[in-house]
Amino acid sequence: MPESYTGKDAWLQIQSLLNSINHILIFLVAVFYFILARSLEFKDTAMHMFLCGTGFHVLMAQAMMSHYKVNPLTRWMSHRNKSRFHAVVQIVGSFMILLGAAGKFSSKDVHFNTWHGRVGALATLGCVAGILGGLVNYFQPKFALKMHPVSELRFRHNLGGIVTFTVGMGAIFLGYYSKFFTKFVDNDFIPALMLVTTIVYVLSVIAPVASLLPKLRYRARTKEVAKSS
Repeated sequence: MPESYTGKDAWLQIQSLLNSINHILIFLVAVFYFILARSLEFKDTAMHMFLCGTGFHVLMAQAMMSHYKVNPLTRWMSHRNKSRFHAVVQIVGSFMILLGAAGKFSSKDVHFNTWHGRVGALATLGCVAGILGGLVNYFQPKFALKMHPVSELRFRHNLGGIVTFTVGMGAIFLGYYSKFFTKFVDNDFIPALMLVTTIVYVLSVIAPVASLLPKLRYRARTKEVAKSS
């Protein structure tokens, strides 16, 4: 082992390997959702599953990892272009989720008497807030800067994204218990889907959580300084 090789280098290699595994799992899930929805002619709940599942499990996961330095899709980009990639993927994913949710909201037989429905509705609201918060964070209009400094806008956007992604992936996880999945998917395969969703979630939030922690420490220091002054 070269003398210059450090524990930090090893950790970066581990992160790179895990990120590659994550992208493979995301791709496999995307293919599975597409094949399942296509087999049911993208009708009713199949379309809802495809739009919301792809929106969160695929596109939102990619948006969460856009600034991850070991992400092979974006590591060659400048910081500005990574932000643009993040914005585009987030907006496309959010609109897919909103369309998928709208199909359910407009259905006469929809009742929020399941945890999947309740959590899914909350995740949908989070997407709306995420789009608005993302636009404010990206363009930083004067009215927003009068209320909060840039660091606070970034902190709130970062935290809001993690919360929305967590709720959305939770809705997907709960959806595996729904009548739709138990009817059209082999029940022996459902635990594997649950495991993959859990792994994708954990690996996708590494970068945003790592980005949030220094913002949280800076925010705490700023408040302490403000109190002591």
